[in-house]
Amino acid sequence: MKIIAGLGYDDRLPNQLPELFSGQLCGEQSLIAALEFRAGIIPPNETQATRAVAYLNALSAADNGHRFYSESLAVDPIASAESLLAWRDWAILHGWNHDPRSKNHGRMVDLAAAESGFSKDGTSLGERIYALLQRLTLLGPSVSGIELHHSRASWPPLYQHLFDQLESAGVAVTEAPKALQAQAPASSDLGKLQRALVSENNGPLRFQQDGTVRLLSTGSEGLAAQYAIHEANNETLIIAPSGQHSLATVITQQGGNDSGLGDLSTFRAPNQLLLLMLQSAWRTPPADALLQFLSLPAGRFQRLRRSLARRFRDLPGFDQEHWEAEINNFVNATLQDTPELDETGLRRDIEEWLPLCICPYDDKMPIELALSLTARVASYWNACLSTSEREQAKPIYSAAYAAADSVCQALREWPETDISKTQLNRLISMVLSLGNSSLRNSREVSAFDVVSSPEVVPLRTAPTTHTLWINPQISKLVETPPFSQAELRGIPLAPGPEQQTHLRQLALIRAHAPLLAARQFVTLISTNSTPELLQLQISSLTDTKVWPSLEQTILTNQCLHAPAQPIKEFSLPQAQRWWAPDRAVPAPRNSESYSSLAALALKPHEYALKYAAQIREGAIESLAADARLKGNLAHHLVEAWIREHPWTGKPVDRMSVSSWLDATLPVVIRKVALPLAQPGMQVEQLRFQQKILDALDALLKALVAAGVTNLQPERRFEHIDTLSQLEGTMDIFCEFEDGRFAIIDMKWGGYKKYREELKAGRPLQLATYAHIAEGNHSGQLADAGYFILSRAELLCNDTLVFPTATAVEPDQPTSLQLTWQKFEKTLRWRVEQLKNGHIEQTYGEAAPDRNSLPPGDAIDLIALEEQARKNSSQSYKATFKAVDTWRNLTGNIKEL
Repeated sequence: MKIIAGLGYDDRLPNQLPELFSGQLCGEQSLIAALEFRAGIIPPNETQATRAVAYLNALSAADNGHRFYSESLAVDPIASAESLLAWRDWAILHGWNHDPRSKNHGRMVDLAAAESGFSKDGTSLGERIYALLQRLTLLGPSVSGIELHHSRASWPPLYQHLFDQLESAGVAVTEAPKALQAQAPASSDLGKLQRALVSENNGPLRFQQDGTVRLLSTGSEGLAAQYAIHEANNETLIIAPSGQHSLATVITQQGGNDSGLGDLSTFRAPNQLLLLMLQSAWRTPPADALLQFLSLPAGRFQRLRRSLARRFRDLPGFDQEHWEAEINNFVNATLQDTPELDETGLRRDIEEWLPLCICPYDDKMPIELALSLTARVASYWNACLSTSEREQAKPIYSAAYAAADSVCQALREWPETDISKTQLNRLISMVLSLGNSSLRNSREVSAFDVVSSPEVVPLRTAPTTHTLWINPQISKLVETPPFSQAELRGIPLAPGPEQQTHLRQLALIRAHAPLLAARQFVTLISTNSTPELLQLQISSLTDTKVWPSLEQTILTNQCLHAPAQPIKEFSLPQAQRWWAPDRAVPAPRNSESYSSLAALALKPHEYALKYAAQIREGAIESLAADARLKGNLAHHLVEAWIREHPWTGKPVDRMSVSSWLDATLPVVIRKVALPLAQPGMQVEQLRFQQKILDALDALLKALVAAGVTNLQPERRFEHIDTLSQLEGTMDIFCEFEDGRFAIIDMKWGGYKKYREELKAGRPLQLATYAHIAEGNHSGQLADAGYFILSRAELLCNDTLVFPTATAVEPDQPTSLQLTWQKFEKTLRWRVEQLKNGHIEQTYGEAAPDRNSLPPGDAIDLIALEEQARKNSSQSYKATFKAVDTWRNLTGNIKEL
C-alpha cells in the first residue's frame, strides 16, 4: 500500500479529494499510527490529561525543593506539569535522551530527574517514532512507498531521520510537492498578488481596487461566519483554523446539511454536563453554574431539573426542605404514570443526578467524590452512545464520553486524596478540548467546503473560484519551548536560529497555497488583533496597514461580490391599547392572591397571558445580588429570627442580634441567595449584614414600643369572598393584648413609592391583606404599614399604634376598608371587561382612552399610570427587574 503524507493532513480535508487506489492520506500523527499498525506496534491509549497527571506525580517525586519548577509546582501543579510535559515531549521529538549525542544542561538536569518516575514513558510522539525505528524492516511487505507532498526539509528533524531509515529498510520515500501557480488573470489585483507571492516580491503593489482581493477585520467570529456562508458557493473554499462551530451554526440556521463542524464546540450541552455537575457539587456552588446545570438539556431528569430551575431562579440557593417537596411531586407523578417503577431506586437515581452542595468544602473536593460524579457522567454518555439511533448525535456523545472518561483516568492517578477547585477545573478544560479534537479526522460532506489548515488546499480537485480565509496564519507545527541556547545544545536535533528561520519561511510558503489556488477572489478576515506573519506580508504587499471593518463594509456595500439586498420600507405596527380576542377570558380564578389581583386591576394583559394563557417565564437568566434577592434574603432572616426567638415583648439587645447574624447569615445565604456568596461579594455581603442588623434592631424596637404581645411571621390566611377565595401571606402579623391585630409588610426598597401610596390613600396590598385577615380573625385591625428594610424605617398613616413609625398622613381622610372597597369595584369592572373579550394593555406606548376610565368610586387607574410615566426615570433598568416580560412579549414597550 502507498502512503501519501503531508503536513496538516490530520486536520479536516476538502470535500473533493483525488481518487486513491490502495493508498492512504496521512498527516504527522496518522503517519506514525499507520506505520505502527503495519509494524505490529500497539499505539498507547493515553489522553493528555492522564499523561499530565502522571508527569505531575513524576515531578513531585523528583522535587527536592530546589528544582527550577518547585515554586510553580506548589502554586499550580497541573498547569506546571502540563507545560513541562510539553517541553519534555518537544525535547524527545528532537533527540533528547534517545540520541547518544544528547546531554543535560541547565534545567534539563531537573527534567531528567523526573524521567524515572514517569509512568507513561513511551507515550509521546517522539518516543513512538524511536520505537518504530527498531521495526522498520517489517514494513517492506505492506508499504510500497511513501510519497511526501511537502519537502523533507519542512518536516521536523526526527521525521527526516525516519524517512532516511525507511529508505535504508527498503521503503521508497519520494517527494512530490504540489506546485501551485498563479490562477487569476495577471491584470487583476488578485493576479498581481499571486505573482508577487510566487516571485517573492517585497514591494507594495499598485492595486486598481477591483474587489478581487478583500482584506477585512472584525471582532466577532459569528459575523465572520455569517459573511463567509453568505458569500460561499460550491466553488468557494473556506479556511477556518478555529471557531468552526460558528460556521456550523450559520449553516444550520440556513437549513443546510449537518457539516460536522459543530462537533468541535465545547459549548454543546453534552460537553457542559460534566463541568456543570462538578461545579454544582461544591459546598457553595456558583449560582449561575447551578442554574445552568438545572436548565441544561442533557443528562437525566431534565423535567425535574427544569422545575427546580424555576424555583431556583426566584430563590437562588439550595434549601433541602423546600426542594424535597418539588422532588416528591415529581416522584408521585412518575409513579402514577409508570407504576412498575421502584420508588426507592427512583429516589436514589434522582439523588445521584442532583449532587447539589454535597462537597464538604469550597476549595477542595475529595477524589472519591470527584471520581464518582465523573464516572456517573461517563457511564451516562456511554449508554447514550450505544443506544442512540441518531447518527448525527453519536459523534457528540462520543466526545462527551471521551472527555468524562479521560477525567476518570486522570483522577485515578491523582497524587493526593483531595483536588482543589482550580486543579479540577484545569483538568476538565484539558479534557474537553481533547475529547473534541479526537473527532477532527472525521469529515462530513456538506455544500460548503471548509478546511482548518492551508496545507490541505492542494488536495482539492475541484476548481476554487473564491478562497475565503478566516484568521489567515502560517502553521505552527512544532514551536520551540523557551529553552536557553545552552540547553538546546544538549538536544541533538533542536533547530538552530538559522534553521528556525528557514522553517518559518517554508511554513509561510505553504500558507500561500490557498491564495494561489483562487481563480477570481480572495477574502481574508481577521478576528485577532495580534499581528501574524502572513497577515503582515499581505499588508506589506497591498500597502494596507489597517484592514477595513467587516461591519462597515457590509453596511456601505463596498466591494462585495454579492450586492446587499434592499429592504422594502414598511410602517411599523401601531401600538395597541386593547386586544379583542374572539372569546371571553376566564376571571377571576377559584383562588387569587394580591399579586394576581394587582395584575388583574392594573395590568390585565399580564393577567391574561400569565394565568389564562398559562404562559410561563423561562428559568434561563443571569442571577445578580440585586434588590429582589436582598429582599428575599432579608425576609428569610427576619422570619428565622422570630421563629428561633419566641416573642416576649421585651427589648432585645442589639449585640445578641449581631451575634446571631454572624452565625446565621452564611447559612441562609447558601439557602436562598447564592450570588452573595460568590468571590468578590464580601464587601456587598458586609453592607447587607449591616443593613439587616439595623433593620432587625429597628423592627424589634418598633414592636416593643407598640406593645405587641404575640408575633407571627409569614402568617397565611384564606378568606372566601364574593369575588373569589382570597389568599394572603402576611410578612409579620402582630396581636395586641386587647385583641386587636396589625399587619406589617416588609419591602427591601421602594421608599418613595410606598410613601406616595400611603399619602394618596391607595396602599392596595395593605388593604387586601387587611380585608383577608379581618375575614379570618375575631379581633379588629389596629394598623398596617410598610417596613422598608434597606432604610430600617416603618411607614404608617399615623403613630398611634407604632410610636416609632414615620407617619405619612393621607391627603384625604380614608381607611384600609374604604381602599379595599375601591379596589374590589375596580376588579369587578376588569372582570366584566375580560368576560366581554376586552383586554387592556396598560403602562405601554398606547395612551389610555375613555374605555380605560373605571367607575367613579373605583381606583383612579389613569392617575396611577400618569404617575408611573412621570417617574419614568425610575425605569425597569434601575430596579431589580431588568425586563418586563409581558410588555416585551406584547411588543407594547414604552421604555427604550
